[in-house]
Amino acid sequence: MTHVIIAGAGIAGVPAAYAMKNRLGAQDNVTVISNKDYFHFVPSNPWVAMGWRDREDIAFPIGPCLADRGIEFIPKALNKVDGAKSQVELVDGSKLAYDYLILATGPEAAFDEIEGLDPAKGAVHSVVQIEDAVKAYMDYQQFVKKPGPIVIGAAQNSSILGPVYELAFLVDADLRRRNLRDRVPITLITPEPYVGHLGLGAESDTHLLLEEALAERNIGYRTNVKTRKIDSGVAYIAECDEQGNEIRTSEVPFAYSVYWAAFRGIHALRESADLTDKRGFVKTDEYLRNPTYPNIFAVGVCGAHPPIVKTPLSIGAPDSVYSIQNEVDATVRNIIAAMNGTALTSPKPLRAKWLTDMTKSGAAHLSEPQIPLRNINWLKEGKWVHLAKVDFENYFINKIKLKPAGYGVSMDSHIATLVRKLRSPQSGVAKLAIMPRALTRIFDVWIQKDTDYDFRALSKTLGQDDGALAAALLESALRDAMSLLQGAELDDLQKIKHDLMVADLPENQPGVEFHGGGT
Repeated sequence: MTHVIIAGAGIAGVPAAYAMKNRLGAQDNVTVISNKDYFHFVPSNPWVAMGWRDREDIAFPIGPCLADRGIEFIPKALNKVDGAKSQVELVDGSKLAYDYLILATGPEAAFDEIEGLDPAKGAVHSVVQIEDAVKAYMDYQQFVKKPGPIVIGAAQNSSILGPVYELAFLVDADLRRRNLRDRVPITLITPEPYVGHLGLGAESDTHLLLEEALAERNIGYRTNVKTRKIDSGVAYIAECDEQGNEIRTSEVPFAYSVYWAAFRGIHALRESADLTDKRGFVKTDEYLRNPTYPNIFAVGVCGAHPPIVKTPLSIGAPDSVYSIQNEVDATVRNIIAAMNGTALTSPKPLRAKWLTDMTKSGAAHLSEPQIPLRNINWLKEGKWVHLAKVDFENYFINKIKLKPAGYGVSMDSHIATLVRKLRSPQSGVAKLAIMPRALTRIFDVWIQKDTDYDFRALSKTLGQDDGALAAALLESALRDAMSLLQGAELDDLQKIKHDLMVADLPENQPGVEFHGGGT
């Protein structure tokens, strides 16, 4: 029996738990531990801060969802990892042994590294945690009654900087909607050497598009800036040169401010021996395993991702839901590979891929690979990005909430029999025969896009030709459907089928004259 523990119940931990449970045997166990008893979709926090989402829209209890899949859930914080003994210690002192451990805790905001940055002190706000985003909106509602300058900032050493730009665009749009924009100067402060660097270091369309978008919305910005201190109503900053040396200091007043803090590993990981780097992020190899303890894996922001390029002021590596899901998939597959003694796979090269909401519009960024020299690097703007971000939020949350599929049909059904045949380990992959064209006919049918994706994914999973699988599934589904008919319905079915076959005979086709006997 194998026991896999997953620390974290967020956008990395829950998908990892679902996938791990799907791939392990019935006798194996998956346990999720978390300092929170709920799941929440972190990328939507800026929308919460603007009142465009309620907490309930993006956060919900996760215990029932895990229980539906036979996954144990312990809503207690991690206290320490003992890699040498393969066990974790929880905050209440209890200990759990594991065969494999997936760390998906997310980061800790290092508010204490800059005086006044902690939102609990009341000088500025944060959107890292959902509670902070809710408080940011509460105070924003008071701010609009007495508007003034706004500062949207990012501290040195911060990473995943896309939401900083997103929040600036959202504030601009909301103030225009309230007819307050002309009364509110907005300034964006960032440690990036230029707008749109984002920790990737490619000065291309990203830079130009974001510069144009900020200028179009009259949002001022200061780059290569070190934030020295935050006080009530003022940010003390230092502009730096190309070597990161301070060249001038100034004060930026504000009536409302949201700041992006630097990240570090959570306290429990920093207290775990031989596990993390100097900032508390879990050290991993190319297979996402810890070099010292190869049965420990790290996914998401808690993993150590060194800066991609050197900058005058330190900037952390970028990350996105897309790349995190790639890491989750690679980790789950590598644990199964390690159990089976087969080769491991690497999720690299990574792709940086994220969506930034600009309200009526949006910016989609793609960088592949995520490290220079890259062969794809673009940022596109359009309303479709805003809509895609909304759809992705719905997709991801529904994926987490969705109950596991039960058997919609009998295990003795024709569809079940077909699928069992195609995935039989005894015979390997059984290939469906492609019917000769003379024996077939084209059957046009329009299906929903999601159904099309499901079908093509199933076809690739089973290693089948699309057309052959579609025909086989349709035939099996028809057999199952017809088996449910009884009495008069069954009689009608046979009669209508007979009439259709007769109508389809060559002599009954329009324009065809049939002569019996001979040629």
